[in-house]
Order: sequence, then C-alpha cells, then structure tokens
Amino acid sequence: MQGKSKVWSKRIAAWRSSGESAAAWCRARGLSYSQFVYWQRRSSALVPVAIETPSPAQAGSVTDVEVALPSGVRLRVPALPMAELAALVRALC
Repeated sequence: MQGKSKVWSKRIAAWRSSGESAAAWCRARGLSYSQFVYWQRRSSALVPVAIETPSPAQAGSVTDVEVALPSGVRLRVPALPMAELAALVRALC
C-alpha cells in the first residue's frame, strides 16, 4: 500500500502545480477521477511536520513557530504544545 500512496502523492503534487481542474488533469492522463478524489482525501488526512532545531543564538528567543501547510500557505503562530499544534494544522487543512 505504501507504493500506491507514494505514487498518488506525487500525482496530487503534480496536479496542484498544474493549475488544471482535478477532473481535467485526470482525464488528460487517463486516471480515474474517483480514485484521485479518494487519494486526495486520504493524503490530506496525513500532514507531514518538520521540526527544525533553532541555532544556539535563536534558542533563547523562540516564541513563534512557522507552519507550512500543504497548500503552500505559511503561518507564524505562538509556540504551542505539540498536540495543540497538530490540532491547528488538522483544522487548517
């Protein structure tokens, strides 16, 4: 199943950067639109999170966290406990 997930993640990323509607993109590539929607919903349920360690100079002054959403939108929010940050990301996606 991981293989299919990777394939569809790449397809969804390619569609997002194409500027086409999902239906037109699938039609042009001979893909099933219903499968596309299934994998799009499934991939939206999992949001990758990368945690970067601040440099020693920044370590004492970290009060904000930058959140990059799959859509490309970036938000700067106050540092939150991980569970609250995860809930925020889920709500925004």
